[in-house]
Amino acid sequence: MKVGVVLVCAGKGKRLGKADKTTLKLGASPPFVHALKAFKGISNIKQIVLVLRKDHFSFARRKLKTKKITLVEGGRQRKDSVYNGLCALDKAIDYVLIHDGARPFISKEVVNRILKELKKHPAVICGLRAKDTVKLVDSKNFVRKTLDRNNIFLVQTPQGFKRDLILKAYKKIKRKNLFDDAQILELIRKKVKIVEGDIFNFKITYPKDYILAKGLANERL
Repeated sequence: MKVGVVLVCAGKGKRLGKADKTTLKLGASPPFVHALKAFKGISNIKQIVLVLRKDHFSFARRKLKTKKITLVEGGRQRKDSVYNGLCALDKAIDYVLIHDGARPFISKEVVNRILKELKKHPAVICGLRAKDTVKLVDSKNFVRKTLDRNNIFLVQTPQGFKRDLILKAYKKIKRKNLFDDAQILELIRKKVKIVEGDIFNFKITYPKDYILAKGLANERL
């Protein structure tokens, strides 16, 4: 089982205000360096591709201090960046894990859960069961109905796939608005398995997320 990782860090993080997700400081390292720790040392992972804006290449090289990670330029949208990363994987890679660089606290336990299920299923994602009551609302924020939270998961990354399958799906689907990579397989009617994620595996999207991430990073020093 030869696994590649595509770590996506090419977004501009507009909802974070003036800050740039790629160069944020969590202790002494940016978020993507923290995320990489979960993938290093896992024997099945043979290649890591880091997808960045071109103007961040020099910054990444200084922080990584290794030439073993492939740097790839991102695209206009996240799906374009993921596709660029997929195309940079070696042909010998059987499976790929796609992860958001803005999720710095992914754990090896979650990664290994996904890899275990990938031996049996071509697509495996992670997420958290909804704990709160879930309401479906309309465009004017009026409640339409209450959903059964037992069937609701809040999806995270990494998301794992057979490399050939996800690459073919990306080539086939030209849809602009995608919520995640697994949705592409849903559109071509492929089954996607979900495993338990981790509450600490949150995404830095808004300023308050960054405050929480800094506190967690300091706690782990």
